[in-house]
Amino acid sequence: LKGGREKLVGRHYYADRKINSRVSKPDLQHVILKCLRQDNTLNIGGTYHVILNLIQDLKNKVKPLSLNPSPLRGEGKVAGRHYKTYNEIGKEANTNYNSNMMNYKSKNKTVGEVHSKYAFHATHSTHIKKAAFTLAEVLITLGIIGVVAALTIPTISRNIQEMVLNNQFKKFYSTFKQAFLTLQTLEGRPIKCFYWTSNPYEGICTNKCDKNEFGESVNCRCEETGAKPPADYMGPRSECAMLYKDVITNRLRVAKICEDKSYERGCLPKDFRGADKVKLESNPDLNINPDGALSDNKCKNVYATVVLEDGSYIIKNASGDSAGAVYIFDINGQKGPNKWGYDIYGVIFYGNYHAGIQEFRYYGVVDKGGKYLHQRLEQLGLK
Repeated sequence: LKGGREKLVGRHYYADRKINSRVSKPDLQHVILKCLRQDNTLNIGGTYHVILNLIQDLKNKVKPLSLNPSPLRGEGKVAGRHYKTYNEIGKEANTNYNSNMMNYKSKNKTVGEVHSKYAFHATHSTHIKKAAFTLAEVLITLGIIGVVAALTIPTISRNIQEMVLNNQFKKFYSTFKQAFLTLQTLEGRPIKCFYWTSNPYEGICTNKCDKNEFGESVNCRCEETGAKPPADYMGPRSECAMLYKDVITNRLRVAKICEDKSYERGCLPKDFRGADKVKLESNPDLNINPDGALSDNKCKNVYATVVLEDGSYIIKNASGDSAGAVYIFDINGQKGPNKWGYDIYGVIFYGNYHAGIQEFRYYGVVDKGGKYLHQRLEQLGLK
């Protein structure tokens, strides 16, 4: 209460200590306090209970208050009235403060400011408890996310690739099939470029062949007569060259043609493999003709390759001006995965004399996990 008039938080008491102007003797043993209440009622003397009430009001504001009991030292009377000793005030104030703090915490159920346990300490510390993850929890969470990602991402990636390849297959197969059937529709007659769906020579000529070192059929003859089988024994192919030329000239949007050396000239992707290479990868002990049908050497160096504007390509299973009823096509060209049964397919034409070309069947090999042509067609509802 030293020095001048001050407004204290609480009940708005105003205390004005004007001792020096009123005391004539410096050794007075009593102190007279003039306490002016807010209602302006003059009350000479007062009691130290006023001070105690002010202290209590300040403590009720949650923050601990430092008390300076120096004005309360000693025992005696001030202006004829009793006051409480320092020890009594300290005990009572401490008790009241602890009680008020308990009430404050019970009314305010949140974890906010936590005050010092020392009621009469000049400073206070505020500890704010914040929700947070520990390092162990973060590492465990990241580990779980990593395991889930490792299990799901490959599956999702495969599904996306499968969807893309299916869409590319639909587009290319529709174009390819329509291109080779259009001429037959325009001519209004069967085009002689197919293998028999039903062999008309059954019972007339039973084909009997020898086998070479690779297990391929050679020196074939009719078992009944011993003569060579007819030229169209497997199916007529006299118009295959004409069909191929019409398709290339009028039906497809061609970007580039490699008549031979397709691999060197960039018509085939670098990771393309012929049918023989694919078979050897799954069974290295096989004895396969390196110059057989659809072999790696024939596809890369002998057969002609037609590259379309969208990057897809078609390999003609023949060289020069000749052509056959067998083709290889890649639905996305240089893009991956460049595997048989995924984006690379071998196809052979089947039909008869009455209808001409009727259907397309799979010819060649399939990489592990791939699908044969009829399986892909059934999957996509195109068969």
